[in-house]
Amino acid sequence: MRKSLRAQLLLTNLMLVGLMVAGMTGAVIGFFRLGNSIDRILKDNYKSVVAAQNMKEALERMDSSATFFLAGQKVKARAQYKKNRPAFESAYATESDNITEQGEQIIADDINNQFSRYRQDIERLLFSSPSLTIEEARNLYFLTLEPGFVRLKSRAQDILDLNQSAIVRADMRAKSEARRSALMGIMATAIALIAAILLSGQTFRTLVTPLISLTRQATEIGAGRLNQRIELRRADEIGQLAAAFNDMTAKLQEARRIESERLQRAERMSDAALDNLFDPVIVTDASGRVAHLNRAAEALFGEANKAQGRPVQEVVSEPRLTAAIERAIHGETEVADEGDAAFLSLNPALNTGEEHHSHRVFRLRASPMKDDAEHILGAAAVLEDVTRFRELDRLKTEFISVASHELRTPVQSLLLSVQLLQEGAAGALTPEQTEIVAAQRQDLERLQSLMRDLLDVTRLEMDTLPPRREAIPPFELIKVAYDSVAPQAEARGVRFATNVSDELPFVYADRGQIQRALVNLLNNAIRHTSATGDVNLNATASPDREKVIFTVADTGDGIPADYLPHIFERFVQVPGATRGGAGLGLSIVQGIVTAHDGEITVTSEKGKGSAFRLILPAVSDDEESNPTNRKK
Repeated sequence: MRKSLRAQLLLTNLMLVGLMVAGMTGAVIGFFRLGNSIDRILKDNYKSVVAAQNMKEALERMDSSATFFLAGQKVKARAQYKKNRPAFESAYATESDNITEQGEQIIADDINNQFSRYRQDIERLLFSSPSLTIEEARNLYFLTLEPGFVRLKSRAQDILDLNQSAIVRADMRAKSEARRSALMGIMATAIALIAAILLSGQTFRTLVTPLISLTRQATEIGAGRLNQRIELRRADEIGQLAAAFNDMTAKLQEARRIESERLQRAERMSDAALDNLFDPVIVTDASGRVAHLNRAAEALFGEANKAQGRPVQEVVSEPRLTAAIERAIHGETEVADEGDAAFLSLNPALNTGEEHHSHRVFRLRASPMKDDAEHILGAAAVLEDVTRFRELDRLKTEFISVASHELRTPVQSLLLSVQLLQEGAAGALTPEQTEIVAAQRQDLERLQSLMRDLLDVTRLEMDTLPPRREAIPPFELIKVAYDSVAPQAEARGVRFATNVSDELPFVYADRGQIQRALVNLLNNAIRHTSATGDVNLNATASPDREKVIFTVADTGDGIPADYLPHIFERFVQVPGATRGGAGLGLSIVQGIVTAHDGEITVTSEKGKGSAFRLILPAVSDDEESNPTNRKK
């Protein structure tokens, strides 16, 4: 019954408390008696024992300071003496205030008198001015100080022995009292222990045994084995607890069933969504093993059930794809390259066994998958099929190439005709005719430049204009570029300067292409810099001397921040800038640099100018020193 259980617990606890009170009362009485004895020892003698030991230790340190002085370590000797003299005096003061034994006062007075003489002698050794000679110091120490130290130490030992003897006597009295207290405590403890054992056995049988069974079955339920039931037929609180556990188990079983069905439904929907995507999708776990391939991915990498659980490197033979997945997992950031680095060319026939498939082009995107706590779960790689768009881009490039090539001949013919008209081959021209022909020639020259730029762009994209590389000193490239644009800078009133060292490593590049890239950048800088502005061209080496950095900087109009990400795209022109072309110059420069395995970057601030950095691979020192490697 509930009341009987509470009453039993209350009665048991009261009895245990009574036993504890009785035992503690006897122990407390014994402790008080023993404490008084110990207090007497501490009050009467222990302070004197400690003081005597401290005096001996301080005396030994002061004696050591004297020996240090004789050894030539005067600064250390004086510092050690100054530190330990107050320690001795403090210990002596404690002893003189705690005289408890017969004859102890006489010894303390003798220590005081002897220390006064010892202090005068040692301070004479350490601090006399002028300093004692070595012989005088030795005589003072061995004839006076050392005997005085021995006598003082002996008298301190006398105090120590006197008080230790008193402590021994007091200790014997305390032990006698402790034995009597111990006997009383043992008897009280034995009685309390027997009663406690009897009460504990009764409590264990009544309460603990069913609780152990309840705990064991509750542990099984906590481990997920929800088919457990606690069979405990009692009407008290323990029985109610068992019934509550059984009810909780039933509700947990129902909740698990509902959640399992929901998860299965969500998993089926997720798998169906992935499987029906047109683009291939690869899902991996946090260790880089394949967790899922949708149907589009199976066409590229084989059956999903064979790939599942295997490392992605074994399933996917494309290094860039596996590298992107590893970067997404370990870097925990999305991998979405731009430009040609974002495209992969894969052949489905390699994994499906079919013979009539052609290579397809995919845009790669890889993203990490995380839970709510931001723990990495794996990665998902999506391959967007862009074969059709790449083919359209190729056809567009080919069309531009063909159109530009075919238009060059009529444009050159028209330009030649205009030149003949200007030279009077068809007779003298009136002023109005001369103006019209000059305008035509200007437009034809612009059109011819556009055709040339378009051809260069398409050749670079189609890789039909590979660089003819050789080892070139950077100062030669800068000199040619400077000579090409210096007249233009002078005509516009722009200050133009270069800075390059003869000690820079050579660059491995196509002389004509790199010079054209530098001239394009310089022409842009001069065109967008007002009179009295500055344009600078310099070259530096990277810290590891593996790259050479050409920088074209100006103090011109600058480029708006919105246009910086697109500045190297074709036909892009900054609004409000001086129009000097079709917006192909920077695209050509980027194509040239990319073909040289280099990099081009730009920093700019509106109204404060721009800085273009053209980074090219350098020739190693070994290649520079070997003339056969200068041209290839």
